[in-house]
Amino acid sequence: MKKSNLLLSSFLAVALLTISCNNDDGPNCPEDLTGALSDKETSFAHKWVLSDIVSEEEIDLTDDNENNPSTNIFDQYSDCNQDAFYDFKDDRSFQYKQGQNTSNCSNKQSSSGTWKLTENALTIVSFCNTQIIDIEINTDTTSFFIEDTFTFTDVNGNRINSKTKITYNKEVSN
Repeated sequence: MKKSNLLLSSFLAVALLTISCNNDDGPNCPEDLTGALSDKETSFAHKWVLSDIVSEEEIDLTDDNENNPSTNIFDQYSDCNQDAFYDFKDDRSFQYKQGQNTSNCSNKQSSSGTWKLTENALTIVSFCNTQIIDIEINTDTTSFFIEDTFTFTDVNGNRINSKTKITYNKEVSN
């Protein structure tokens, strides 16, 4: 299956891999986020597992010799790409990992940093950069959603821009 340009492993990566430099020959990195968690942040501090990716446009990402475009991007992803999660800790640290729990993944990715949640804005400091992501949390705080326009490359090499909703579900401990 050809990889899509949806930077699932990092809607982070676009912004996080950009390093701003000053005139002092070194990076001008933002400070880590610190401080006590609010009640909303305490409720949010958990492991969140990627569970769904749906686009408004039908897109065929699978190289299966069939013309079968779908809005369900998640089902078209390999097991390695579906294996993704955020782990937001109560000390404001976080980790993002993709392909870590599935065998034979050649494109394993990970990042770490600090986080803060204010209203529906998730602020992440990682890779010497700050990113603010608009999220929606459902009423029982079991899922959060990111909606944005992403560019996909379909199986034929066509680039398709589509509004896309990415869903993460809170992992329930046994």
